[in-house]
Amino acid sequence: MRRWLYYFELAWCDLVRLWATTQHHVIIVAGICLPILMLLGLKRGHVEALRQDLITSPTGRQITFWSAQKGELLDRKSIDRLTGDLPSVEIVVPETQRVVTIHSAAGASDASVDSVTLFATREGDPMMSQLGIRSPKAGTHEVILGQAVADELKVRQGDTVEVVISRGRSSEAEMASVSCKVAAVMPTEEHSALIGYVDLDLLDQFDAFGRGFRVPELGWSSARVSAVDTYSGYLFFCEKTSTLTEDDRRYLGERGFRLEHCTDNPPEPLRSLLIPDFSEGLVIYRAHTAESEKNPSGRLRIPPSELSEATEADDVVLAWNEPKIRSAADGSFLMAGISFSRRAWLREYFSEPSLAFDYEAEPFSFHLASADAGPTAFDWPLTEELSVPLSFIPIPKSSDRDSIEGADESPRQPTAEGPATEPAANPTAEEVNSSATNDQLAARILVVPANLLAWIQEFGEGRADFDTDIKLFVPRQEPAVYDRARLYAMTIDDVPSVVDSLADSGFAVMSETGRITEIHRQDDSLQLLVFVVGAGVFLFGVVTVFSVLMESTDRKRGTIGVLRVMGMSRSGIFASILVRATAIGAAAALVSLLCGFGLRAFLGWTPPSDITWLQWKPIVTVMLAQNDLILVTAGAMLCCGLGAIPPAWRASRLDPFDAIVEGRFR
Repeated sequence: MRRWLYYFELAWCDLVRLWATTQHHVIIVAGICLPILMLLGLKRGHVEALRQDLITSPTGRQITFWSAQKGELLDRKSIDRLTGDLPSVEIVVPETQRVVTIHSAAGASDASVDSVTLFATREGDPMMSQLGIRSPKAGTHEVILGQAVADELKVRQGDTVEVVISRGRSSEAEMASVSCKVAAVMPTEEHSALIGYVDLDLLDQFDAFGRGFRVPELGWSSARVSAVDTYSGYLFFCEKTSTLTEDDRRYLGERGFRLEHCTDNPPEPLRSLLIPDFSEGLVIYRAHTAESEKNPSGRLRIPPSELSEATEADDVVLAWNEPKIRSAADGSFLMAGISFSRRAWLREYFSEPSLAFDYEAEPFSFHLASADAGPTAFDWPLTEELSVPLSFIPIPKSSDRDSIEGADESPRQPTAEGPATEPAANPTAEEVNSSATNDQLAARILVVPANLLAWIQEFGEGRADFDTDIKLFVPRQEPAVYDRARLYAMTIDDVPSVVDSLADSGFAVMSETGRITEIHRQDDSLQLLVFVVGAGVFLFGVVTVFSVLMESTDRKRGTIGVLRVMGMSRSGIFASILVRATAIGAAAALVSLLCGFGLRAFLGWTPPSDITWLQWKPIVTVMLAQNDLILVTAGAMLCCGLGAIPPAWRASRLDPFDAIVEGRFR
């Protein structure tokens, strides 16, 4: 080991002794490595400048997409699923907006701005982050105002404003408002732009109110638009002299109806409500579809009058839903929905002609089918906490009916097969329930309008809500569906893969993929250029180092011969020359790095504006990455090492006496 240390010491002394030659060698190798280092730095700097141009712009990592012919609708569930399924996605923000009025009382006089367009944002929105603005958190009542809106309202960050939303038209318009804290004031490209941003959840609530839905989170009631009344089927009542024709059956069959004859077994509690001998003159058909009685979404909503007018028979069509039963301490009640025209001939077949409601009846009312005294008010439970208040409407007496209907409608004449025209007396409670079965046996029958029973069915199936503020069944709030959304990839390099995934899912896409692809192409082209130039320079560098060290070794043949005579081994000669070359490579690498950092600083330096003669200098971005520094250092040492192997091998093979003799004459 001591001998090898001595050999290394001799190599170091040789470097110092021949310092001028060493400097010459270092400069040659540094001149080879420096261009490679600058090429790598310029390549990275140029590509990074293009990348930064995209990253710092609002559209850098942004991808705008919307549903095409095959793409799924954009709602909250699909957006959350896309965020998890797509590769390298940071956030998806639906592009939705709502026009509102913003009011402020911060100054001496009230101020308001009409027609302010609020756009959606979400927590962590990169577009807000690029402006240095914190996006409102989900569930908070905060708003980001554009500069023009804030100036007109004379408010600033931290103040409170009232956001007013309207629905309806002119004098029928309804207003609602919510207090929001000004989270930030954002600059706008157009100074007159009346815009703002709120969290997506809050904007969805604004949109729901505008579409007429109830917004319980903000205490806003629904619009006075009732829920759709749907039915499991229809009952066709015909007299035997005018039943459904073949054309009627064909018409119903073409529309998917299944027709069942149920005169002998009508749905309960109709048998209890009709006169005892109704089957002598009446024919009853039940029409439904394959899905209407099983699938809530397949319920029917055709007006009964439309079916009645479309058929040739002189029929009365009753929209039908299965009755509901309620059992409680005060007894059991069976709710049946029965509504048809006030002057329909079918009333003559009911034990009490006025028992059925007409189409204009108050929906939250009921008749009692029995003659017994009953409640004048009744709460039909929907849930444990919610019930529908119903008002009792007594059935008009015969004399009252005569005064109401009078001469407008003459009594219907009996037919050979039909029943008598005189209505039967009111049945007793025992007669009402004589044909009931199971739980309906002891239930008192509440007859309600058909649309009320339909709404209760819709509520039970989760398709309608009961708004206690306006006392009305209203459509249940539907999930918001967005026209399009903006998506942010993790980096701009991830944009092409995300775009491809969205296109495969059937979405239409708009993004900066073209510019990003151009950056990648330039990066690949510059990478190839650097490789070709670097390989050429490295190859010629090895040849140059080989020539220089070969010439230097030949001039020291005498010294090598003396060292060999003094006992230095062949391997020692080989190692000393190789160590000397490696040291030159390390010194050349250091010089290259120092010059590279100096050139980077100079090329990126911006001359002062008052020095006119330097304004010609361009600003060039040079990035010296750690990997490039390691590559150039290793390349310089490898270049010198490879170039030194042939001279070192030749020197170690010299005959010592011949080397001394030849050295004396050089």
